[in-house]
Amino acid sequence: MKTSSLHLSFALFLFVMTQASFAEVLPAKAMKIAPGKENTSFAFFRTHRQGKGITATWGINSADNVLGFSVQRTYEDPTDPYANWEDLATVPFNSSRSFTYKDEEVFPGAITYRIVALLSDGSTVVSELSSIRIVSRH
Repeated sequence: MKTSSLHLSFALFLFVMTQASFAEVLPAKAMKIAPGKENTSFAFFRTHRQGKGITATWGINSADNVLGFSVQRTYEDPTDPYANWEDLATVPFNSSRSFTYKDEEVFPGAITYRIVALLSDGSTVVSELSSIRIVSRH
């Protein structure tokens, strides 16, 4: 009786630890997004092919508490919560309400970009997605 109780306790322990481990597994670039702040500060976000790279241009409606921006891209399905979003650059905030970043290191395929505004209270605001397809490098 004690042996089966011990096995049951051990099995329960393993189950709980496994569930806890799975709960801790997040995408490498998972970002906390403050509820209700999604897409509220961005006036526009566009990407276009320029030479051998991609230029991302975005504007903001409100500069309240913005410290800077993280430019991110993925070659994976952007709707997949486990997609790997690469941090390409951090663009510091300045008095301008319009910002630009040129991604020189692109490869053929579908690329999706997003901008993450970094706010002074530690929260973030994520732009809409902008996708572009590179057929070949010039």
